[in-house]
Amino acid sequence: MRFSVFMLALVLLVGCGYTPGYRLPRGVQSISVPVFRNETIPFRRDIEFELTRAVKREFQLRTDVELVTEEHADAILRGTVIQFREGVLVESADGTIQEQGIGVKVGMRLERVRDQRVLLERVVEDLVSFSVPAGESIEAAVSETVREIARRIIAEMEPWYDES
Repeated sequence: MRFSVFMLALVLLVGCGYTPGYRLPRGVQSISVPVFRNETIPFRRDIEFELTRAVKREFQLRTDVELVTEEHADAILRGTVIQFREGVLVESADGTIQEQGIGVKVGMRLERVRDQRVLLERVVEDLVSFSVPAGESIEAAVSETVREIARRIIAEMEPWYDES
């Protein structure tokens, strides 16, 4: 009985056109992801490299897109780290910081190479809190928010409706 239910579910999924992962616009099988620009003020060193690596990793994990150089790409995903904020969220009565937060905002733009058509343009942001007294570090919080923003950037690629 379980096998029959499993097979029925499998047939329904295959029959309805379901595919795992994210789809790209028609005609886009390869993407270039140049290093993101860093426009943070005050300047947050190296976040653009960490974010670029995370986006490429998410493409590899969640899509069947081929990551290539700009010369061989059907589309180019450009990104800019617009903002990096760090602040105190919770203070104890004696002024000890209990919880801090960081916020990162990133602009992204996917452009088709053959006609320079902008396929997608968004701003993605994430907020993460951490507690130094609990043993959490800002470095771990930055890594967490970078991973989440990378996931959101890839998720923005679905659903596609590209009429051309």
